[in-house]
Amino acid sequence: MTSLTKLDRAPRERPWGGDGIAAFGLPAPAGKRIGEWWVRTPAVPLLVKLLDAREDLSIQLHPDDATARQLNLGPTGKTEAWYVLDAAPGSRILLGLREGVTVDAFLDAAKRGNGVDALLNEITPLRGQLLSIPPGTIHAIGAGCTLLEVQQDSDLTLRVFDWNRQPPRPLHLAEARTVLERAALAPMGVGPCVMLTRSLTCPYFDLEVAHVTHATEFTVHADEIWFVAHGSAEFALGPDTIVLQAGEFVLATRGALTVRPTGATELIRTRARAHGTT
Repeated sequence: MTSLTKLDRAPRERPWGGDGIAAFGLPAPAGKRIGEWWVRTPAVPLLVKLLDAREDLSIQLHPDDATARQLNLGPTGKTEAWYVLDAAPGSRILLGLREGVTVDAFLDAAKRGNGVDALLNEITPLRGQLLSIPPGTIHAIGAGCTLLEVQQDSDLTLRVFDWNRQPPRPLHLAEARTVLERAALAPMGVGPCVMLTRSLTCPYFDLEVAHVTHATEFTVHADEIWFVAHGSAEFALGPDTIVLQAGEFVLATRGALTVRPTGATELIRTRARAHGTT
């Protein structure tokens, strides 16, 4: 049966978070530092997040499925992608080891607790960038970035450097070494530091950016999560009609979806894939 269901955005406290995203109608509860809002639905086995980085996130990486199981970290690893919703002047993203930097050199710097970011590629985030983050890619989101993150339904993170933040959070250097050594031996598909424009396909999900200025019909082939990144629009599918503002999510089932925007509107749609399909 075709249907539309508006999805909740569940706040998560993080030491690097802030007082909310005003443009998306997401205030933080009094006294809380909210860094993430999670969106989950059983219909789409993915974890979708809004990230609001008021301080630098830790330098981290994620294992693939096989390495996560090898290290007894859980049944799945984490492949993810980011869409840059906003970026303050001077903000940055760190993504992947610089050419010539070895795993040993990187982990030694992380253990000493200094000079780690100088060993990574630095990019300037721009609104509208879509970035692929395969397992085994060292990365960090810098202060001033607001992102939409789509990932496997796992929050498994291996933290290697946390900017000497107090109180200290656990680091996972031994596990990170295993992940990095395995990643260096295996082809990674869509590699780190790849910036895409409108779409991304990986073994776990599809993600597409759509810009609409007038009533447009989309064919929804499977249960999908839709997000309004900019503007507002009326969504109509079967018997259901829902109006969404910027920052809101809706679950759309299979069928013909009509989107009627109020002016220029930017949408992001994502759906899960059966692992290994093409």
